[in-house]
Amino acid sequence: MQGYDWLQEALESAVRETKPVEDKIGLARLAILERLVAPANPNQDDEDALFEALDSLRVLHWEELSNVEALLST
Repeated sequence: MQGYDWLQEALESAVRETKPVEDKIGLARLAILERLVAPANPNQDDEDALFEALDSLRVLHWEELSNVEALLST
């Protein structure tokens, strides 16, 4: 089981995480956008993957907003 110490540490870190999801989404967006505008342009596959990641973050953000609206309406 010693080989999985990193996994246990990652799980414990996630449980202790207190940063709001919206902040995490914003930071992820910034990192992706930085990569897209970096002087050393990624190849087309990398660029497609980065745009796909941005789209996934948009969906995640929308789901988070929907959850908050649902909680507020109850």
